[in-house]
Parts: sequence; structure tokens; C-alpha cells
Amino acid sequence: MKVWMWPKSSELNFYNDLLTNSLCGAGMDIRDLKHGKLMLKVGQAKPGDIVHIHWMHHAYQNHNPLLFIVKSFIFIITMMYLKIRNIQLIWTIHNLYPHNAKYHRMERFMRRLICRFCSKLIVASESIKRKVMVEFDVPAKKLFVVKHGHYLGVYKRNGTNFRQVYNIPKDADVYLFLGAIKAYKGVEDLVEAFNAVKSKQSYLIIAGKADVEMTKYLKCVKDIDNIIVELEFIPNESIADLISAVDVMVMPYKEITTSGSAILGLSFKKLIVMPNNDFIDEYFTENMVVSYDPTDDNGLTNAMKVALNVKKEDKSPNYEEVLKELEWSTIAQKIKNVYQGWG
Repeated sequence: MKVWMWPKSSELNFYNDLLTNSLCGAGMDIRDLKHGKLMLKVGQAKPGDIVHIHWMHHAYQNHNPLLFIVKSFIFIITMMYLKIRNIQLIWTIHNLYPHNAKYHRMERFMRRLICRFCSKLIVASESIKRKVMVEFDVPAKKLFVVKHGHYLGVYKRNGTNFRQVYNIPKDADVYLFLGAIKAYKGVEDLVEAFNAVKSKQSYLIIAGKADVEMTKYLKCVKDIDNIIVELEFIPNESIADLISAVDVMVMPYKEITTSGSAILGLSFKKLIVMPNNDFIDEYFTENMVVSYDPTDDNGLTNAMKVALNVKKEDKSPNYEEVLKELEWSTIAQKIKNVYQGWG
């Protein structure tokens, strides 16, 4: 049995590389499934093989509605080809819908259809499983929960002192937003909340590549005292040093299913501020997250205040126990079981 993974690896996210390497370590033969201009290159897959796709929308989505329909039709034909040839199609549903979904009705139609063509579906939490069952009318027996693995030891420190780089005092309280900066991630709310709680001893770092809309917004923010903005992709070799330099990671996302950024913060044993969601209960224990009601106008502001108090109390949550559940060897064995029908 060969597994054709798309993507097998990624320059932007170590998730796929970690998954692939762990599956290879579990004895699986993982191959790289390529994507052409309009369709997946599935011709090398043989009966009994598996095609495992992660971000399915890349195979059919387009900003032009006509091309959306054309690509969707080609992808449907591709899925029919896989079914006729007895090649299992497996989809890991990372998000209920893509963040940039433009044509919601077509998106929902395609995702419901894809769920029917897939032999099995993998999700990272019980809460996502419940949502998929309702939204896409999927039977429970088709869905398998396999958690997102940790990032322990993935990002190495290279000795850069980011507090020194940004002229932040050693005893200052530092918040960090890290990752792609887009409207749905709530950065505008974060800036407003920080300006409401900041003192001379508190700083906010916003670091990541921003889209056009958010670049324009951040360049127009008037009250930028103690706010450091890095509007560029943060290289992997800087991640560990940057996270190690801060006290609290803030993720004021407007939409959350599974957050790789939150798991990154967990891997570095950092206190996290994020809105209430089921994901927190399944991945974190007490004093690892300060959550808030996103409908409360002062929710984020209050949570950022509370986070500093929690940090100063030094509660010492049991990170080791939580991270042990997210070992990649365990993840790989569970997915291997799904492949082989034992999940």
C-alpha cells in the first residue's frame, strides 16, 4: 500500500513534514502527490493505494466563478476515477470552510460532495467531528479523531535576543501575535485591547506577513507606543528565539477550529489568550489558556489583564502530560490504523 500525500511537505508549516516523517517511521510508504495547473496528478496511484489530501479547496477553488465551476467539475471527475479504481480518498478536515471562501453555496456543495466520495475523514477534535456531521451530513462512522501533533524540538534557538533587538527591558511584560496577519485573525481588536491595558512596562509584538488590507491598517494605527510590528514572514530559525522572548501569546481569532499557532505556543509552554471554543477543552488544561467571550466588548482586554496575573502567579501547569498526548509517533499510529481500517 502506498499513500499519496498532498502536500507531503510544506515550506510554510512543519505540520506536513512532521506527519510524513512519523508515518514513514511507522513503516508507511508515503509518496508526494503533485498538483498540476488544473488537476491532481493521480495517474501513478494503483488500486489499493490511498490518496490523502489536507487542504482540499486548492483542488477546486478559484476567485473566478466560471473557473471555480470548471475546476470543481475536473475534481469531481478525478474523485470518480479514484473510486472506480478502488483507490481510497482520505481528507483531513483542518477547517470547516476555507478562510477565504468567496462562494459559500458552491463551497458547501463541493465539501458535502467530497465527504461522500471520501472513504474516511480525519479531524483533530471531537468538536470538529460534531460540526462536520451536522454541516456536511456525514455519518459518525466515517469520521476519525486524530489530534494535531506538537512542535517540540522543531524550532531551534540561534541565540538572538529579541528583547535587545526591539529595545524591550528585561522586566517588561510582552505579548506576542505571531503568524499570517489577516482580518479574520482579529489583529485590529488586539491593537485596541492592548492600547486599553498597556503601561510603560508592557509591549506588544505583531509579527508575520500581512495581506494588503491589514498592512494598510497597521501602517495607519496612530497609537503605536510600545507596539512593535514586523510585517514580514518570520523565518523558521527566528521562531524559537522570538517566542522565548515573550510572556503571553495572544490569538484573538474570529474563527477557530484547530489552531496550529496555539499548539506551537503550547509546545513552548507559553500562556495563551484566545476566545472561548471547544478546541481549548480538548487540548489544554487549567492555567494554560486565558479564554474570553468574543461577543463581550471588553473580553479580550480583560483576558490580557488576567493573563499577566496568571503568569506572575507561576502556576506551573503540567505541560509534559498534555504534550505527551501529542507525540507524533502516537499520531502516526492512529492514522496508520485509519488507513488500514482499524481506526
